[in-house]
Amino acid sequence: MHFKGLIFVLDGLGDRPSPVLDGQTPLEAAHTPNLDRLAAHGQTGLMDPLVPGLPVDTHTGVAMIFGLSPKDAVVLSRGPIEAAGIDLELQHGDILLRSNLATVERHNNGFSIIDRRAGRIQEGVEVLCQSLREVSLGGNVVASLHPATQHRTVLRLRGFGLSEAITDTDPGSKSIDRGVLQSHARISNDTAAQLTAQAINQFVIESHNILDKHPVNRDRRKRGLPPANAVISRGAGSYRPAKNLLNQLELKVSTVAGESTILGLAKLFGFSAISSDRFTSLPDTDIEGKVQAANESLSNHDLAFVHLKGTDTAAHDLNPELKRDFIERFDRSLGTIDTDNLVVGVCADHSTDSIRGDHNGDAVPVLLYNPEGRRDTAQAYSETACTVGALTRVTAQGFLMNALDAMGSMSNYSSMDLDFLD
Repeated sequence: MHFKGLIFVLDGLGDRPSPVLDGQTPLEAAHTPNLDRLAAHGQTGLMDPLVPGLPVDTHTGVAMIFGLSPKDAVVLSRGPIEAAGIDLELQHGDILLRSNLATVERHNNGFSIIDRRAGRIQEGVEVLCQSLREVSLGGNVVASLHPATQHRTVLRLRGFGLSEAITDTDPGSKSIDRGVLQSHARISNDTAAQLTAQAINQFVIESHNILDKHPVNRDRRKRGLPPANAVISRGAGSYRPAKNLLNQLELKVSTVAGESTILGLAKLFGFSAISSDRFTSLPDTDIEGKVQAANESLSNHDLAFVHLKGTDTAAHDLNPELKRDFIERFDRSLGTIDTDNLVVGVCADHSTDSIRGDHNGDAVPVLLYNPEGRRDTAQAYSETACTVGALTRVTAQGFLMNALDAMGSMSNYSSMDLDFLD
């Protein structure tokens, strides 16, 4: 029998014990009767997105859950994904970077970073980006900044002879004390990369010159908010077509999300991308609306993914209690769908430690409910409860294939092009 599938991806769901939750993880501390019911009537396990112990970024982890092969996922650049997510017009040779509006202070030797996310700015982002369109950086290179989600933006470099083989100016949260980094060519004698890195470094300066005195930031300072007065970037890349397992199986797939990264992945893979102003990357997102939209999409799709970023955002903000509460809200939303004729999967792209605020390499708990499938001895859904599950320890690719097999979609396995397994 063939079933349709509904897979929930709770970003950064896995966690470590928290003192404020009496030594439990946010998932263990949450009241989750619906998740526990699915676990008790299905199979559970632990999932390493790529390999055990290796932290991955959201775009890498979700790309593999979406069916991209590990070999392609590890070289997938963030910039083109973000660009696809906002439907940015592209030309051959464009270099695309995932960028942040940030709060910085300028010194003689560069810029120190006060806040990589400019207080998670939401208002005025479009106006700030408009002030950084068609910025000439010399050498026929022109930069344009475009809004994505909150503080996240997409930086497009356009010009002759550019290269994606450059380093980041965004140091990441672990190295914020290093300030804004200088971009360099990854290979010292790569003249195209040298030109591109010089352009990026010039854009950091130009962005600060324009944004620091912008009326939006004058108003933010008056209100005691951090100014979004510079742009830092990472994940340079150029657009390349990508195929994956779900394309090979010719399944109709929908993706419900409120973040440009996930919507960008969906569009790159040819999935139906479903979003709304109510769907955000924050804990206040309309969870019930996302679940309903995905469920409705199954009327003309074989498989629907629902991406929920709130768990990851709460952990990055060092708030395990908010993460617990978000999980409980998600659990309540599960009670609104009829699972009798659905294969339901719950997983995560990676673990995020809500004490330190970082991704880590811990395995994430997964569950798979099949109306006609096997059960194991797990009676709850959590990092600890899932250790006894029959799915044992799988990769993201393995979890997806188990879900597809439960749906009856792997029946043509032997005749498939198996390049995705490499």
